[in-house]
Amino acid sequence: MKNSVNAGSWMLRKILKLRDLAKHYLRMEVHNGKDTSFWYDSWSPLGCLKDLLGERGTIGLGITENACVGEVLLTHRTRRHRLDVLNEVERELGALRSRSNYDDDDMALWRRDGNRFANTFSTKKTWLCMRQVQPSCNLNKGVWFPQSTPKFSFILWVAIRNRLQTCDRMQQWNTSLDTTCVLCQDEQEACHHLCFKCRYSSKVWKKLIGGILKESFTVEWSEILDIVSQSRSSFSATELFIIRCTFQALVHSVWRERNARRHGEQPREVRVLIKCVDKLIRLKLFAVKGKGKKYLEEGLCAWFGLAPRL
Repeated sequence: MKNSVNAGSWMLRKILKLRDLAKHYLRMEVHNGKDTSFWYDSWSPLGCLKDLLGERGTIGLGITENACVGEVLLTHRTRRHRLDVLNEVERELGALRSRSNYDDDDMALWRRDGNRFANTFSTKKTWLCMRQVQPSCNLNKGVWFPQSTPKFSFILWVAIRNRLQTCDRMQQWNTSLDTTCVLCQDEQEACHHLCFKCRYSSKVWKKLIGGILKESFTVEWSEILDIVSQSRSSFSATELFIIRCTFQALVHSVWRERNARRHGEQPREVRVLIKCVDKLIRLKLFAVKGKGKKYLEEGLCAWFGLAPRL
């Protein structure tokens, strides 16, 4: 019980820290004015009067700090002021008196888009209003697609962001490091080299997926990403699912093989890695076969028919 109370208090403190942000997306529609703070709620086009007038606003208008709008409408006498901003507040009060309905309660309105407000709160629409819009990224279709394997998707996303700790990156803090690729011993190790310009990984990629890609086969990283990210392409839904699964599984397997060799483990031959990835794909296709989707039901048949004999 004590832990629940502490957790609730912690959450409340976190929420209260967002008050300054939230007040820009909330305003009050005043009717009887009893539920609207004169100084701290946004009830007019002028916004929050406390922010506008500061500490001396209460003295200038002669209105107490804890007053509600309803109390001000009933008791405040309109005056002329030297400051234009105070006169503007008086005009807003006069306009509010003429249209207020004292039989109805005040209503909280939440910003949706632009200056449009609604009387219901939507987390999604408020977030869309607050967030900074960025260009859409189509790569998520090839990484976080339905029935993808989370650990494979994660490694692929790290690779796409070029955050794998390959030797070309590690050389930045250790200039004496040998950056030769441990898989092919030909070129400098980099993410795009491992996937799949490396002589070792390219053989595995071609053996596994060459029969499906056919004339579209490529070892260029950017071209492979374009293929797996397309929702509509020349490939069927079943073939596209197989290509995506194979791509993810192979990136993960190549990265594991690279790490194993870097740490002195016995290297695996190309044919061994091909069999390992093939087994992963078969198990995946078998696991998703009963999900009720036609393209998943046909996965195993397509894999046995299109993939080469291993």
